[in-house]
Amino acid sequence: MRRSLIVVGIGLVLGVSGGIGVATTSSPSTTPPAASVPRVVPDSGQDLEASIAALQDTLRRVPADYVSWANLAVAYVEQARVSGNATFYDKADEAVARSFELEPDENFTALAASAAISAARHDFTDALASADEALAVNPRDLGALAVRVDALNELGRYDEQMQALRTADRLQPSTAVSARYSYAFELRGDLDRAGALLRRTAEVGSRADQAYTLTLYADILRKQGRLAEAGRRLAVAQEAVPDHLPALVSTARLQVAQGDLEGAVATWQEVAARQPLPEYLTELGELLLHLGRTDEADAQFAVVRTTIDLLSASGVGTDLETALFEADHGSAERALTQAQAEWDQRRSVHVADALAWALHRSGRDGEALPIARQATRLGSPEARFWIHRGTIEAALGMTADARTHLRRGLDLDPGLSPWQRAEAESVLADLDPRPESGR
Repeated sequence: MRRSLIVVGIGLVLGVSGGIGVATTSSPSTTPPAASVPRVVPDSGQDLEASIAALQDTLRRVPADYVSWANLAVAYVEQARVSGNATFYDKADEAVARSFELEPDENFTALAASAAISAARHDFTDALASADEALAVNPRDLGALAVRVDALNELGRYDEQMQALRTADRLQPSTAVSARYSYAFELRGDLDRAGALLRRTAEVGSRADQAYTLTLYADILRKQGRLAEAGRRLAVAQEAVPDHLPALVSTARLQVAQGDLEGAVATWQEVAARQPLPEYLTELGELLLHLGRTDEADAQFAVVRTTIDLLSASGVGTDLETALFEADHGSAERALTQAQAEWDQRRSVHVADALAWALHRSGRDGEALPIARQATRLGSPEARFWIHRGTIEAALGMTADARTHLRRGLDLDPGLSPWQRAEAESVLADLDPRPESGR
């Protein structure tokens, strides 16, 4: 959830200058034109459509407005994310190309837009390069600063990620930067610090900012077992921005944590109808599978495969998502191919987890264990990381370590997919009390 909001939701920030940009509910900025002005893309699909229409109207009147072309590109990226329609990435490509055609020199707005498009397509090496180019022209561009943090995170360059965060916070303190700081703390296992930062951030900013940060805070509260408080925060988020989709996703996981699985099915179905991302469709399918509704689960998994194909056809990298899905619900061979391809490009903890799991599913546990240790090297409170490591250790006869890590994973998030939880509990139950045979 957190990575989807931070990484996929590139449209949270738009670098605009000279007062031209996506229409929002934010008050006008008095920042000089030389600096980037942060804008929050509205969370309502209708408002986003209105923003795109306003930009298109501006460009009909002023077709040489290269800044609006760049902002339209980022708005299309956000539209692709919100709608699940990957064809908007092609529109984004066309809009940013038009911006560069009109202003090929030092067009930092278009460079930042290019970085956002690459990040949305999961090409984080290219996203980092484009962000660096934008920042070489305008070091204060918030969009480029934010994408740079995201790219370093996804590439597994965590020390540089923190340095980039400090730079972004010094130059452009904002909700976007605070959310990324919070995620950096969360990724390193410091939920208290991550939550405290989000709680403070939610007290300022627009209603969209409030909904965004409160949803992230609710996820942390859920992981801490503070379910009632998580529910209260989500209620405030949904009051601030009705139909806020990330809050709906968080609600589905909270319902799982509360044991309301049928309610979670209904919520996940609404999420999938509005934003059919592979990870959301998979969680719905796994919930249906856990409830014994096998035919419905199979139908959801078929949609996952179709969605991955559509995203891939539009140039969106899906190796990580495909590897995890195939490892659990498809072909171990395909899972390993996809995970290895991603590992060759970037060495984040999430990719390490996917590769370790694909190796395990392929019967190569000896190779999987050192990769699983890399996945858990930050102490991240990601339940699957620890469950996968514990399962690999169990397969290698490392009973004590397996018990420790399986239990840690099971305790980390009460909103974990019930199917995933049941699989881990089955492995834990099968462990015998004999001393482990080796490490």
